[in-house]
Amino acid sequence: MSAPVSLRGVGIHTGTDCAVTIHPADAGSGVHFALDGGGSVEAAVRNVVDTDRCTVLGNGGVTVSTVEHLLSALIGLGITDARIEVTGPEIPILDGSARPWVEAIGSVQIRESSVPRPVPPLSLSAPILVTGKNGSFLAASPSDAFRLTVATVFDHPLAGTQVARFAPGEGSDFARDVAPARTFGFIEEVEALRKAGLALGGSLENAVVVYPDRYSSPLRFASELAYHKLLDVLGDLFLAGGTLPLTLDIVAVKPSHRLNVEFASRLWETAARRNLEVPIGT
Repeated sequence: MSAPVSLRGVGIHTGTDCAVTIHPADAGSGVHFALDGGGSVEAAVRNVVDTDRCTVLGNGGVTVSTVEHLLSALIGLGITDARIEVTGPEIPILDGSARPWVEAIGSVQIRESSVPRPVPPLSLSAPILVTGKNGSFLAASPSDAFRLTVATVFDHPLAGTQVARFAPGEGSDFARDVAPARTFGFIEEVEALRKAGLALGGSLENAVVVYPDRYSSPLRFASELAYHKLLDVLGDLFLAGGTLPLTLDIVAVKPSHRLNVEFASRLWETAARRNLEVPIGT
């Protein structure tokens, strides 16, 4: 990035005003959140402290919540190094998608670094599988390119089953195909979430609400729910190294932040063992 960019908005879970400024950083330094009141935390899977409805990073008693949409924009645009100054407890939800981040970052020049990254691109020599509840799983296998397929399966007359696919080498474009997909929730979940202290900043301006027979607003594309889950997977995958795996086929069925982070951790550990110059957990 050639210059800082800033955005401000409500935090979807806390309902508080939050602001972010993304600053350029030295090549090879990675992505670090500079937190309100002092302290810093790197965007790395070892720093995940919670995955209940969002991904929370923490270090030394300080935390930042809801990092997934911003990290998805970074990985989708190929931004590997940044210092992210945060005011407030979480990243603002904006319109519920990654599109505002893509547009903001796209307003400044993105510089390609000639400095090799200290972390080699993630790759595998054998498949890995991480399973969760109710048939959910993430699986990765060696491939000739990066492909990510996500399926959402809901026992719901409208949402049903949706499939999303992202394959940059086959014409997929993150800004066009993934970034606009908004966060969503089912109407029956809203009250329970708020009682649990979540979704306090949620509104029809930053989320799609799914009713039994309609959506709160027209979908941006037919499989928007699945594409938002794909967006989340990419954001959580950033924590495994900060770049898209170059040679992996990933399939995710009914993914969640908990499962995504478990998968990212497994992927990082497996890839690190293949690259002995990269100590696990650094």
